[in-house]
Amino acid sequence: MLNKYKMVWAMTLVYALLIGCKKDEAAAQAPVTLKSPLTQRLLDSAGVMAQVFSDTLFEVSPGIKETDIHYLSREGYSMRAFILEVDVNHPNILLQAGTPYNATAYAMQTVPDMAKYMEKPDYRVMAAVNADFFNTSTGEPRGIYVKDGKVLKTTWANARSATFIGVLKNGKPYIGDREDFVAKQNDLEDALGGGPMLVRNNQVLTQTDLSVEPRTGVGMNEQGKMYFIVVDGRSFYYSNGCTITQLGQMLKACGSTIAVNVDGGGSSTFMIKHPLADVWQVRNRPSDGTNRAVGNAWMIISR
Repeated sequence: MLNKYKMVWAMTLVYALLIGCKKDEAAAQAPVTLKSPLTQRLLDSAGVMAQVFSDTLFEVSPGIKETDIHYLSREGYSMRAFILEVDVNHPNILLQAGTPYNATAYAMQTVPDMAKYMEKPDYRVMAAVNADFFNTSTGEPRGIYVKDGKVLKTTWANARSATFIGVLKNGKPYIGDREDFVAKQNDLEDALGGGPMLVRNNQVLTQTDLSVEPRTGVGMNEQGKMYFIVVDGRSFYYSNGCTITQLGQMLKACGSTIAVNVDGGGSSTFMIKHPLADVWQVRNRPSDGTNRAVGNAWMIISR
């Protein structure tokens, strides 16, 4: 009799576990109403998302929108991505190179602290991301460096320092490679170096670096939209990072016809002036566990 009761209890337990698994499976596969058009573009065409768990979309300020996405990668890992869509044609929007203490000397400072030295009453830092790779002892950027119309560095540290992001003296953003810099350097108001070119002529480029890390990338299209993306990593249950090829796929899916990789890892920082409170907020989770002091950043200014 005791064995009979044990058998019934075991069957009941198995049945309950099966029902629970079915419920969990149904919940995992439940459709999510996507809030951001960028999320839909990424899901449809980037080739990196298996499932979107949630997304958010809000306006940081006129001309600046943020999309945050929690998704399952094609490899089966939890992922978080943060994207700024910036309309650089908006009359009040300006892109500017951020440097420690808003000075030209090499140094290191967190992105929020850089913003403090740039902010003025009629010149507000609304968003920012980290930029070029840098010497972690001195803060010297690995790539070229132009600030306030002054060409301060024209050399490149290594083969990976292959690109740059700039702002022309007419206020228009520009992304190019080493040859483009030689042709454009006297027309630049600001410029900071970058890593490999990810997208060019609307085509994702083949990369040899297959490492999976936190990443930051910047892209733009021909209609005056810029895309700044941070993908968090190095945290198994939160977000695992991506390859630079996947970063390029995501930037192209957003709409970028040209895009570059910039510094990542613990440097990846995605900051906004929060629309519900007059504070700068780092929206991602830098993998160091705190905001890393970096050599430079891109600041999105509202005038």
